[in-house]
Amino acid sequence: MRKQIAIADADLDKLLAENLFAQVRKSLQNDFDFLVSRNLLQRLTRVTGRSKNYRRVDTIPAISCQTENPNTDSNLTPKTQAYLAATLGMFSFLDPSLPLLADQFSEEVVDEDNHRVFLYVDYLVPESSPMQDAVDQFQSELQEMWDSQNIGPLLLTYRSAHQNQIKECVVYPVCIYFMDRAKYLCAYGSTPRGEINWYKYRLDRIISKRLESLDWQDSRVPQLLKEKYQENNLPTPKTVNNMLKEAWGCDFYKETALMVLRFDRTFHQSYMQGISIHHTCTAIDIDRAATLITQYTPNPEHRSALLQILQSRPTDDAYYQVTYRETDYYPLRWLRALGSEVEILLPWDLRQKMAVEIQKTRNLYQ
Repeated sequence: MRKQIAIADADLDKLLAENLFAQVRKSLQNDFDFLVSRNLLQRLTRVTGRSKNYRRVDTIPAISCQTENPNTDSNLTPKTQAYLAATLGMFSFLDPSLPLLADQFSEEVVDEDNHRVFLYVDYLVPESSPMQDAVDQFQSELQEMWDSQNIGPLLLTYRSAHQNQIKECVVYPVCIYFMDRAKYLCAYGSTPRGEINWYKYRLDRIISKRLESLDWQDSRVPQLLKEKYQENNLPTPKTVNNMLKEAWGCDFYKETALMVLRFDRTFHQSYMQGISIHHTCTAIDIDRAATLITQYTPNPEHRSALLQILQSRPTDDAYYQVTYRETDYYPLRWLRALGSEVEILLPWDLRQKMAVEIQKTRNLYQ
């Protein structure tokens, strides 16, 4: 080390006295990746499973040529580079490669006494856990495949909470979304329900030991997926983004329906006015709400009951219409959290479902 850089004996002794592996798993993994990027360590590629193995390089490059990063903008001040690095570091849960990218801007440790903007994320996967190792490794393998542009069908072993079963699915991987406290692989192919459709697979529930790529001619690849490949019509991330914009909810592949909501006037003025629930959410007046109830409630008894309920509500309350994904848990959880401050006026079935759940909850506290 003394041959490569100028360092005082006291500083070198201090470094050598530190416990090399006394840090969390993610920091250690980032250090290894950083050494690989500087050609100071070599990663072994022919490794089964999700393990990452490394070996020493035969020749250590001169450290002097590593001191400046040609990829960083020389117009950025050291303070700005440190701020960018810290900001990227806050998103490390989203992409395991971000800490390495942050090091390319600045290697300074985040000063929590002076850094003023932070991000709190409710993420289901525990930090520095075997589960996080598996999720990060799976995501890294997907990213490598996407970067190579050689994207083919994959065989996944998936533990489905809805089906309470372990299923094998052959899918075409499109993108990863962080939504509803977890990371999901958005993919098209065979689903845990046995359909050929879109599905979002929670990364921590994929229990495959490794990514298994399949040839397009493999008999396990669904015919509908093969046809999309042959027609050069495979889905892209833009396809997913457009579907998410079409309706409120995370399950972008489910059927859409219209919802009419009523908010208490005082609550709306204090907490809801001016915020965005979804692109399709628009304010309406009470007359428009009555028109929508009449138009979208085919059952005469249900329609009459809803119109009577609407007539009894204050005309100066806030009314909204929004397109949502049917049976999607995300909008329902959001509405439950508001309690009595919001009322579902349409559709009838969703209103009744909410009433039953509220009654069940009430019964627990009697």
